[in-house]
Amino acid sequence: MHDRHDGIRRIAAPARRAATAALALVALCALLALGLGAASPAGAATPPGAGAMSGPGAAPGAVRSPASSPAPTAAWTVMVYMDGDNNLERWITHDLDTELAVVGSSPEVQVVALADRGQRPIAADGGWTGARVFHVTEGMKATAENAVADWGPIDMGSPQTLVDLIAWTRANYPARRYALYFWDHGWGWWPGYTMHDVTSNDTLDMDEIRDAMQRTAGVDMVGMDTCMGQMIEVEATFRGFARAIAASEDAIGYTGVEYAEVLSKLQERPAMSAFDLAIASAASYRTGHDKWTLASSAVALDWRWDRLVTQVDLLAWKLRAGLGKHRADYEAAYRRVATTMFGDATNVDLYDAALQLRRHVDSAPIKAACTAVMEAVDRAVLYEWSTAAEGRLHGIGIYWPSAPAPPRPGSSSIEWWDFSYYSSALIFTRLTTWEDFLIYWGG
Repeated sequence: MHDRHDGIRRIAAPARRAATAALALVALCALLALGLGAASPAGAATPPGAGAMSGPGAAPGAVRSPASSPAPTAAWTVMVYMDGDNNLERWITHDLDTELAVVGSSPEVQVVALADRGQRPIAADGGWTGARVFHVTEGMKATAENAVADWGPIDMGSPQTLVDLIAWTRANYPARRYALYFWDHGWGWWPGYTMHDVTSNDTLDMDEIRDAMQRTAGVDMVGMDTCMGQMIEVEATFRGFARAIAASEDAIGYTGVEYAEVLSKLQERPAMSAFDLAIASAASYRTGHDKWTLASSAVALDWRWDRLVTQVDLLAWKLRAGLGKHRADYEAAYRRVATTMFGDATNVDLYDAALQLRRHVDSAPIKAACTAVMEAVDRAVLYEWSTAAEGRLHGIGIYWPSAPAPPRPGSSSIEWWDFSYYSSALIFTRLTTWEDFLIYWGG
């Protein structure tokens, strides 16, 4: 296993409370931003030209079929949505050649990768430009000749591109189950970071990802090979459109999902459930992890997650009701709650937040609500790994900025950055009253 991602890929300053450190983090992220079904559902979008051959003079976005007819139905088809139209370009061919193609496809496990190198690639594997679709086979090199489709200079930050990949893959490599991995930069639920396409100056934000999932009826398992993908707000994006998610609660560095390890396990046991594959994917973060990749988890997105959201909603309601009386207790708990080492300081560990509130707030109803949240986290988290350096992580983060909110004296505008997006665009804020609690907490 080799280190595979640029040192500034998904690495931020350590968890920050001071506004100075926060401003530095946002500046870094701004630089980074620059640089359940086997068959396609009725009405699902099909990319223009799907099933038709495209030659050298084909219009951008035209695709070609890998064969005159679809492959036989497999147990699993794994899709990897790889955006290298940014400062990660040199890792596109590296990960295709040294991770995905180490194992490749089999009749029971098909592997498809959409890889975008942008317009200024390095010379590796022929230095081709734009986006290519690969049916990944064992020992394959990611050269233009080995691509099964040329999609040209597409926008990886567009939800339509994601819709096209899912529809095209279902049409050409049908399976009983589908997995989808997002490979790129990311920063939890925050807009403007995930799947940043430099050529198009576009990103694939959480509301857009959910739109694409709705239009395609989703997949069975999602892997977020990005920073802070295991926040409850991100999980909500996929609820109803995936049965499980594998990601890191923290930022991740050079290493993330180890695709060769995951595919080897899946090839050995193609009857894996979505839960099993999420566990295998999360566990692979631990293999040869670097000093910045310190946590991963797998979470069930079924009734267990629904129960968790219900308990978070009840806790939020009780916290808001008790704010006038217990604010000092909340602040004492907040000062002690676990945050991630390299991620955003406002991304606190959900279990530990409930634990600290239970310890510090003198209210029997709030204590009971905290216990219910902790028990629900334990049920929903299928697998959790973190190093001792991370401290008290339990596998799911939640957004909780410090009080007061801007423009009040002593507030941190950075910690409340994009709160309007949080309030208006995320499905999580429609499922719970957590946003309402935050508004009163910041007041």
